Amino acid sequence: MFAHQTLAAQTEIDTVTYCIDPDWMPYEALRNGQHIGISADYLSLISKLSGYKFKLVPTENWQDTMAAVESGGCMVTTMINRTPSRSHFLLFSNPYLEVPNVIIGQDNTPMLQGFEAVGNRVVGIVSGYRHAEYLARYYPEILTEYVDSEIDGLNKLASGDIDLMVGSLMGVYSAINANDLTDLKIVGFAEPFDMLSFGVNKNYSELLPKLNKAIDAIPEVRRVEIYKRWNSVRQVKQTRYVQVITVAFLGLALIGFIGWRKRLLKQYRREIAYKDEEIEILQSSLLERNRTLEFLSTRDAVTGLYNRNYVLQKCEEEISRFQRFHSPCTLIAVNIMVNQKPLSAGPASDALCKKLASLCLSTVRDVDIAGRSEPDRFVILCPQTELAAARHLAQRLLSMLIEESEPANTYYIGVAELQNGQTYQEWSDDLHRAISASRRQGGNCVMVSE
Repeated sequence: MFAHQTLAAQTEIDTVTYCIDPDWMPYEALRNGQHIGISADYLSLISKLSGYKFKLVPTENWQDTMAAVESGGCMVTTMINRTPSRSHFLLFSNPYLEVPNVIIGQDNTPMLQGFEAVGNRVVGIVSGYRHAEYLARYYPEILTEYVDSEIDGLNKLASGDIDLMVGSLMGVYSAINANDLTDLKIVGFAEPFDMLSFGVNKNYSELLPKLNKAIDAIPEVRRVEIYKRWNSVRQVKQTRYVQVITVAFLGLALIGFIGWRKRLLKQYRREIAYKDEEIEILQSSLLERNRTLEFLSTRDAVTGLYNRNYVLQKCEEEISRFQRFHSPCTLIAVNIMVNQKPLSAGPASDALCKKLASLCLSTVRDVDIAGRSEPDRFVILCPQTELAAARHLAQRLLSMLIEESEPANTYYIGVAELQNGQTYQEWSDDLHRAISASRRQGGNCVMVSE
């Protein structure tokens, strides 16, 4: 009954020309002039449900496909992600397949937590794929090299011409198995995941309603069948490859050594499993050590508050945000003197600083960043905070400090709001003038930079 079902009457367009990526297995490919892959199975269902007849327009590569669908050489392309640049000439159907993207590296490449961990490595991207536009927009600092296809990029990765390759999970896994690229492995996930849909040339927008209706009508059981079919194809290919090697080896081996070989292989598997477990433990330990090092590199050793470098970095980020969005931001600084003398190094001073740090953390808000910029100065960065609100916060902090501290302690508190066009140095100078004004007033008061 499903095979004979259609969703709408025949429209003026009954034959739809389409292009595909000719080398993107198992998603879609052109083999001996025939369209195969996951998109071919979906296209067959959508043809039955919509009443459209689909006619393939062959292309040499993905770049030719994009040129053809943009010029109208074909009306639609069957598997494509939505991007801002493509939206200039394409309309997009409802997504019908969601798949993850991964980062591939050589065996000695450590696990990477997204594009932030790429560093100075060269990343291969298929020219015209969505990640080429995505990285240029959101990660312009990453070094990239365009390749013609995923298999082209994987071969360059295996030969050392590039350091990493970005591709779809099923696509790169299939290519690695088919081409025996055993020195490559998945080292991380690459955002964003693919949401694959039809891309329709804007001149043929009347195709979209029936395509969407057909996509929405595909039963879940048919979607699962398609996935299992192409997932199992990859596994069968891999299994047959191993069997060929095994048969060839056994043909050269003496029959009397078959039992010995099996025992030896079992021993090797146990050793490999043990080594893999050791590697996982070492990787977990390394990740934990990296987290510890990251914490120590941004924290003050005595108080546990953020250190000067971290606070400076966050101030620069707020200045950049202010320049783009004009969102207010204010700095609060607290200078401490004991018996009218600056703090000196020693256990007593450390104990006082730890106590003051605890009072700061119990007073400031979750969004505020409290740090120790100098031995006798604490700084609080207040994002999205205007001068009046920051001054009120500083007054509350001063009350807590006076209430909980010794009479010999004097606190000089200054407040400075970020002004339009200011650099960090100019902002810091305003804050210093406010502290000086508090010192002229005898301390234990909050002064605001004018």
